[in-house]
Amino acid sequence: MLPDRHIDLLAVGLLAIPAVAALFVWDALPAEMAIHWTAAGTPDNTAAKPLATLGLPLFGAATVAFVRLAPDSVTSTPGGETVSILLVAVVFAWVETLVLIWNLGYRFNMLLATLPVLVLAAGLVWYALRAGEW
Repeated sequence: MLPDRHIDLLAVGLLAIPAVAALFVWDALPAEMAIHWTAAGTPDNTAAKPLATLGLPLFGAATVAFVRLAPDSVTSTPGGETVSILLVAVVFAWVETLVLIWNLGYRFNMLLATLPVLVLAAGLVWYALRAGEW
């Protein structure tokens, strides 16, 4: 298994992918971007473009740092720190990618698009229960 530092770099790298992609399509993005949707797939919350494109990746990087630096008693993570950090990075990168794609004008079923997040979360719980870490 990779050392923790490599996993953290991988996680931050995954978080950076949609942020860098946003810079390439910056001019095509609206000034106010949809960042949240109802279960019916209708946007119900917006944020300014800089916050919508960089906020979640920065929050994800801060989460990685918090999980690594905070005492274990504060960050009881199912499956262990490394698996949880990778899950957070993949989920945040996926969500940020969905936000970008939607705001570029492509429409899709948002409920179905979030299904992989639920599958990954269920996989983490299964892994934690099987490994006896939860």
